[in-house]
Amino acid sequence: MTLREFIDEFADDGHTASLSIVNSDQPPMVAQMLESLFDEQPVSVSEVSRVLSDSNVVQLRRDGSVVAESAFSDVRDSILAVNSDIYITGTRPLSEVETPEVVRNLEGTRFRVRGYPAGTKGKLLLIEISRYIEAMALQHGVGELHTGFQRLSRITDERGTARAYEQLSQTDLDLHVYGIGDPRPFDTWSVAVHNDDVPEIRNGWFVVFAPPPDSDAEGAALVAITEDDEVWDGVWVLDADAARQVASYLCDEHGAA
Repeated sequence: MTLREFIDEFADDGHTASLSIVNSDQPPMVAQMLESLFDEQPVSVSEVSRVLSDSNVVQLRRDGSVVAESAFSDVRDSILAVNSDIYITGTRPLSEVETPEVVRNLEGTRFRVRGYPAGTKGKLLLIEISRYIEAMALQHGVGELHTGFQRLSRITDERGTARAYEQLSQTDLDLHVYGIGDPRPFDTWSVAVHNDDVPEIRNGWFVVFAPPPDSDAEGAALVAITEDDEVWDGVWVLDADAARQVASYLCDEHGAA
């Protein structure tokens, strides 16, 4: 199994996903921001009016059935009204990450998103889920967290990321970071650094929280691959067993610290 094969396995290509903005009182421009977020993605967005339904909510439907619902304001504040700087600078620490249910439950949806500067909003979806998984790991404080940065310098160059991973390293998590470059800046952290210069590490974006085997805690894994550092092909899954599979693969394939 490779990271690419995990993407193929986790992607639920046989089912359709759609988002409905129900009884919206948002300005048209705000609703259009949600539509543009999923432009060119396998998720349709529409505005609907429904009697006997809450106002100003976003519903996630799979094959026509509602599976999740979030206040539009939560989607706006967490995704639409921000950019990646909120995490890069540490303006929003891990303890304050509140990813809306309708975004979390897009698990299994295969996204192809462009990197900066061509597709800032699309990539923000993957950034948000990455932070959600890191926050999950911080909350539990045990288990394994594996994160691929492509280049290790991204951790120290981004103030918010450095702060988050220093905080994670102070828990009882078995923490692993992957990327090419100099591992020495992390010598004082309780973290295993994997810096093999191989394509899967150079081109892999993954955040995997695997709870301990005897735990019934939720796990999660985001896995994405790029061929040219411009377009990312990725998916996430909220499942402890699936996360343990990816964590086990990473340890077996790239585990030498």
